[in-house]
Parts: sequence; C-alpha cells; structure tokens
Amino acid sequence: MLTPKEMKMLRLALDKGAYEGEADNAGVKLIRELRKRGIKADELFNQPTSKTNTQSSVTELGDTIMTFGKYKGDMIKYIPTNYLTWALDNCKNMKSSLRQAIHKYLYD
Repeated sequence: MLTPKEMKMLRLALDKGAYEGEADNAGVKLIRELRKRGIKADELFNQPTSKTNTQSSVTELGDTIMTFGKYKGDMIKYIPTNYLTWALDNCKNMKSSLRQAIHKYLYD
C-alpha cells in the first residue's frame, strides 16, 4: 500500500534515533502524501473494503514493482500511464511477468 518513498518517511518518523524535528517533518510529509493519493486509514489497516473481484485484481496488479529504469522500485500503480505504455512498446528485454502485469493493469 505504501510506496518506497512513503515507507522511508515512515521509518524515519518512527526512528528513535532521528532528531525530533526530522522525525516530525517525515511524519507530516507522509500524511500529506497519503492524503494526496486519497488513501483511507482503513486501507492502511488492511480492513476489508467493498471492492469487486475485478477491482481487487487490478489493485493487486498495481502493486507489481517496476524492476528497472526511472521508476525502479515503485509500484506500477504510482507510475505515469504514458511511461508504462512507453515501456511496453520499447523495452524488449522486460521480464514477461512484468510485461503481463503492466498490460493487464493498463488494459483490463
């Protein structure tokens, strides 16, 4: 559910060794990022939602991690659609599992 950047902010906010202001800033930035993405608290707590099976599978595909390039380490649901389309069209050595996940995420 959290992007790698958000996980980093959470770790910093909870790090007992971090300076107080540094931890506070990380916490505030994390909350702002989550709000910007429209994340609800229940989603973070893994509470069941009323999604259909199709929406669920698209969400799971969106959790696939990009393994190369500018967005390496990011979930594909946080990568601009035009970049994903470009990757499908131009990256011939992409792993087939990643290619399938991106294709299904974009077109199914």
